[in-house]
Formats: sequence, structure tokens, C-alpha cells
Amino acid sequence: MAMQQKIPLPYSDKLGELEHDVERYKREYLQTWWQTSTAFPDLGNSYSGAKQKSIEAELFRFIDLTSIKLDDYPDTEKEQKTWMEEFLAEVRGLGKRFLSMSDLYFDSVFQDDAVHSTRMFVDKAKAFDPALRIENVYQALRNAWIMNSLQMYMQKDVMCHDSLFAYSMIYPYMDNYLDDVSLSLEKKLVLIGKLREGLEGLGFHPGNKNEEKLLHLIQMIESDYKREKFPEVYQSLLAIFNAQLRSLTQQKGHTLPFEGDILDLSFEKGGTSVLADGYLIDGKLEERQANFCFGFGTFLQLADDIQDLVADKKNDHATIFSLPAGKYSLDNLASKLLNFTSETAHAKLDEKDPGAKSLRELILKNCTLLILEAIGKHRSFYSREYWQRMEGFFPIRFSGLEKLRKKLKKKILGKRRRVADLELAAAFLLTATSRIVAEK
Repeated sequence: MAMQQKIPLPYSDKLGELEHDVERYKREYLQTWWQTSTAFPDLGNSYSGAKQKSIEAELFRFIDLTSIKLDDYPDTEKEQKTWMEEFLAEVRGLGKRFLSMSDLYFDSVFQDDAVHSTRMFVDKAKAFDPALRIENVYQALRNAWIMNSLQMYMQKDVMCHDSLFAYSMIYPYMDNYLDDVSLSLEKKLVLIGKLREGLEGLGFHPGNKNEEKLLHLIQMIESDYKREKFPEVYQSLLAIFNAQLRSLTQQKGHTLPFEGDILDLSFEKGGTSVLADGYLIDGKLEERQANFCFGFGTFLQLADDIQDLVADKKNDHATIFSLPAGKYSLDNLASKLLNFTSETAHAKLDEKDPGAKSLRELILKNCTLLILEAIGKHRSFYSREYWQRMEGFFPIRFSGLEKLRKKLKKKILGKRRRVADLELAAAFLLTATSRIVAEK
């Protein structure tokens, strides 16, 4: 039988010293991961059944009120602006009430600034590509919110500048193309090669509308950061480019099981993604900030992987969760991720940084929520005892998750009014209920 010929991948060699930094950070966090305990994590206070039911009722009420509000969307542009301001005020109020009830964390000043940043992002998205689907904008917003949290940490204005918008928008245009299992690796490499040329400053001739959008996004970053003055910005973008390219080997038909180091790939992809976030905030990073950004990205990537394990299994994408899922219980792996997240947040956020405490609380409470929600919706991959024990630390009953998703889809996301779907979804999701009720 003839051996399958491997296709050479067009990695960039223009990373400079950052290439060594990425390897150093990766080794450090991999070592931390392997040393992290698989014991049941310390998740703080649990919720009583009565408390969970009251929070569920609040969420249902929120969805109903939002649905009614949608039905009253006015006709004139002036009235629409007033309507949106009133709606956002109600969303913020209800969101803060929910956060208080559920003991989640969201700094009030940061929340107000983040709402404004989100609205700016949505306005830019509508102007940039009116045809872009709401799911794609939410996908981009998730990265924008990470950058907003890093702005808070670095004591920068929480806002949506052009480079934040552009880097976040690359995700839906690039990732969805790379994740499309119907496309051959050869076709993907054509786009990848063009993107590398653009990131290296060589430019490229777009062959379709998708490539035109990618070129425009790169040019927006170049407008904020001149290459000769901020070389690390582009080196960090090329670092995530190389990591994304490596991750293609995790897709069906491109590698054999355990041929590659799956954890190494995941850490590189996640770490370099948030490292680029950090550099795009101000053009430069101190060593401790760069180290933390990389670590932040590692556990966010793993949190995404545990959320997406069913889709990854279906598409034959290899992650440390999709490979054992269905064959072995994921109890210990989930506990290890929760412990790793906690240890990283405590060890790497320097108390000398004014924004460190707020970001640590945001990570420990809200990022933990993402992992618990993944456990709740994938019951079959965990032991019954573990799943039930974890449910006690989630703001609502796991059994209520699917009901909330269906209600949200029917009452809000399923409505087709003249109001901009993107703005409504962004405002709603920003209340921190997003990962409880939003479909992936």
C-alpha cells in the first residue's frame, strides 16, 4: 500500500525572538499542567436547589421581558435610538441582578465600558459586512471580550479600537474556513499562504470576497501599528498563524491518532492567540504580561475544547477531550482543567498590577462557569456521581440548561424584527448569562 505523501505547510519564519518566547512559555505551562492535581477542585460555595430554581426563574423572566421589548421596536430612526438606549439600560440592570444572585463576578465599571465597546464592535461589524451572520459576530465578540478584559488588567481604556476589531473579525473569516471538513487541505493552504503574505507585510491579491475581507482587516491593524515601530505585534500574529497551521494536522485524514502531540498543539494555539490579543492592546508587553497572556490562552483553549468535544468527535478533530470521550470518564480531566485554571490565575497575576485582582475574579468565577456548563450539557461523558456533584456549584440546575436554550432561541434569536439582530444578541449575551443559554 502506497504511503500518503505529506503536504508541506507554509509556516512563517519571521517571528524573530518571539519564537523562542513562545516555546519557553509553552514548556512552562505544559509542565504546570502535568503537575496539576486531578483531585476534585475547590469551587467555593455551592447552590441550594431553591437558589438554583430562583435564578432559573429570573433568567426565564429576562427572556420574556426581552421578547416583549422586541415586539415594541419603533419605526423611526430617532425612536429606535431611544429604544435601544432604554433596552441596554434594562439589560445592564437585569444583568447586574443576575450576577448578584448567582455570585458571579463582573466589575461594574468594566461592565459599563464593555457594553459600550460591544456596541462599537457591533456597529463596525454591520458596516464592515452587513451579510455576516449573528453567530459569526458572536464568535468574534468572544475574542473582543477577552481583549477588553486584558485592557482592564493593563489599565487601558476598555474600548473597541480598529486593531481589536480587525483581529477579532479574522476568526470567523479564517477559522470557519479552516474548520470546514468538506474542503481539501490543498484549498485551505491557498488561503493560508495568502494570509501569511499579508501578515508578513508582502500583501496579496484577493481572489474572492472572503480574501478581500481578510486583506482589509490586516490593513486596519497596519493603520494602528506601523510595522517598523511595533514588530512584536506582527510577530505575535505570525505566531498564532503558525499555530493555526499546525492545528490543521488535528483534522480528519491529516494525522494518525497520537502521531502529533495534541496537548502541545492546543497550548500553542490557545497561548499564541491571547498573546496576540495582548500585543494588539498597546503594541508591546512586559515579560510578566506576555507570560500571563500565554497562560490565559492555554486554559481558554482547553475550555473551548471541553465545550466542543461532541462537534470535534463528529468531525474527527483530535483534542485531549474528544479522543477519550466515550471511551473513558472525563471526571479527572475536567477536574485537572479546573485546578489548572485556578493555579494559573493565582500564580501569574501579579498583585502589583492594579487590574490583576479584578481579572483574577473574572477568571476564577466566570471561566469556571464555562467548564461547568460543558460538564452539564455532556452528561454521558462523566460519572453520575461527578456530574451530580458538579451541578451543585452551577447557578442553575443542569436539567434547566436545555429549556433555557430552547426558550432563548424561540423568544429572542428566533424573532425576525427590523431591529438589528447583532445588537440585541450582543447586549443580551454581555450580561454573563451567555454561556448558560447560548447555543454553540
